[in-house]
Amino acid sequence: MKKQLVVIGNGMAGARALEEILARGGGDLFDITVFGDEPYGNYNRMMLGQVLAGEASEAGIILNSLPWYQENNITLHAGVRVDRIDKFSRHVFAADGRVVQYHHVIIATGSRPYLPPMEGLFTPSGTLRRGVFTFRTMDDTRRMMQFAGLGQRRGQQGKVVVLGGELRGVEAARGLRACGLEVHLHAGNRPTAILGSDHISGVSLRDQPDLDCDMVVITAGNRPNVDVAVVSGLAVERGIVVDDHLRVMDEDGIYAVGECAQHRGEVYGHLAPLWDQAAVLADHITGADRSSMYPGSPAAVVHSPLLPASRAFGLIP
Repeated sequence: MKKQLVVIGNGMAGARALEEILARGGGDLFDITVFGDEPYGNYNRMMLGQVLAGEASEAGIILNSLPWYQENNITLHAGVRVDRIDKFSRHVFAADGRVVQYHHVIIATGSRPYLPPMEGLFTPSGTLRRGVFTFRTMDDTRRMMQFAGLGQRRGQQGKVVVLGGELRGVEAARGLRACGLEVHLHAGNRPTAILGSDHISGVSLRDQPDLDCDMVVITAGNRPNVDVAVVSGLAVERGIVVDDHLRVMDEDGIYAVGECAQHRGEVYGHLAPLWDQAAVLADHITGADRSSMYPGSPAAVVHSPLLPASRAFGLIP
């Protein structure tokens, strides 16, 4: 009888782990269920800047389409968030009321954008103000393009301030310029407030004059998305603490991989470490190679897109 494998997260790390598991005969070993926050198959997040610039289509950056899951007998719950794991009864509880039993569970929840503290960022209800965007998902990209297009239909060129000078900030700036907007890419100085009442009118900076704009994109780095692990009572520091087999510390049958995982004190945001982690995890979960170990990745890739721009702003140590 097949064992139940649940994967929480359908991003690049989670899907890569699935591919590695299938390559080791995991389809014969497991009934696989995947939960993903986004209502899509897996796509190449690194190419969102090209979509924003009009150089690639949404369909062109899909890595694993919805039919791929069906072809591999994987049950995908796209657009369904997992609330918690009961590690004692071995069940996963989803936000839509689904409860799925597991023998093994893989947490691949990735990271989420860091929002630096500043006045005027949120509405009274706690949502981002209209005209303020993060840049990590397909939906983020769509919303930015729609907002830019709305201004152009009104005959407005539009001014954008991109907060954060790392790669994602540069990609956002390039893509929005391609959309016909005037873009100011800003890093190295702490933003203190987003200005305007009904509509955004600018950004206030600590040591420089205010910048006029009607749109703000925040690319101030990311933080490991560890909420489900915290609620479930798993070992969490900066990320979900894992051993050299990618197994969550002191847990049986629970693994973590990708940007949400912390291995030997480090978290990673580049693809190469994530791919290495996925291979080691697959070796262990399928039994293909119990001696396989993840030793960590070179120092050159440790300082990933996890929080660097925030450090540039002087917001965190």
